[in-house]
Amino acid sequence: MRVSELKEGMLLRFKEPRLYKFVRDSGDDHWLDCGNMDPRQTIKWMTRGQPLMIYLGQETMEDPSYYGGYRKVRKISVDGRVVWMFPDAWRHVEPV
Repeated sequence: MRVSELKEGMLLRFKEPRLYKFVRDSGDDHWLDCGNMDPRQTIKWMTRGQPLMIYLGQETMEDPSYYGGYRKVRKISVDGRVVWMFPDAWRHVEPV
């Protein structure tokens, strides 16, 4: 999915079930990490599935993020949490 095609309130999900976890950045902010992970080396707080996600829009931060040094982040709601999505993770996502 291309980031330019996103609209606020859009329902999204992973193209196929995959491993994902929440990674804490600074403060109470979190990232959704769904990169290439080895399923044989899973950690107990990782989840596998295709959760429904709601795109909440883009946010500009005053300070760069801890992971990646991003200033513009895209927020989604997944599993009842508001998290940021890594730019390279959008290729694993499709609209519902």
